[in-house]
Amino acid sequence: MERSALILCYSGFEEIEALTVVDVLRRAGVAADICSVEGKEYIRGSHGIEIRADKSFGAGEKEVGSYDCVVLPGGLPNAYLLRDDPEVIDCVKNFYASGKLVCAICAAPCVLEKAGLLKGRRATSYPGMVDKASCGEYIAENAVQDGNIITSRGPGTALQFSFAILRAMGLGLDADKLEKGMIVKG
Repeated sequence: MERSALILCYSGFEEIEALTVVDVLRRAGVAADICSVEGKEYIRGSHGIEIRADKSFGAGEKEVGSYDCVVLPGGLPNAYLLRDDPEVIDCVKNFYASGKLVCAICAAPCVLEKAGLLKGRRATSYPGMVDKASCGEYIAENAVQDGNIITSRGPGTALQFSFAILRAMGLGLDADKLEKGMIVKG
């Protein structure tokens, strides 16, 4: 059974966080689709790198559908635009309620905070991007999983975040192999 991930992005996404996740997941055979929430075919990252989105937010992508997880990269203004979009909040809540993975890195855990998904949970984020009191326990670790929620700290933790997603999808052997092959671990 092929696994799949939906990566939601507005222009202003953090390139390392979005593209590292897509790259690592695809190396493991996961169908990872970058989805333009603003509906544009091309979206520009926060450092000026323009990419072509695989999908546009609409025509079914607002619902959980067949995807196993949703991934929210950080970057500004991307994280704030995701947080302030009621359809994104509904989408994230639907994934969570369906028991599917909800993953956010850097500034994007603010989306999970607004959706009320961090209450009683262990979580992390880029420093200052979420109110530590909104979590059950705020932990300054590179990648934190609590149930079906995975959070991470920033661009420098994008690989650990990606491998945590693979492991949560039941692809731990693939994660181990990639860590070795990509010389992340000896």
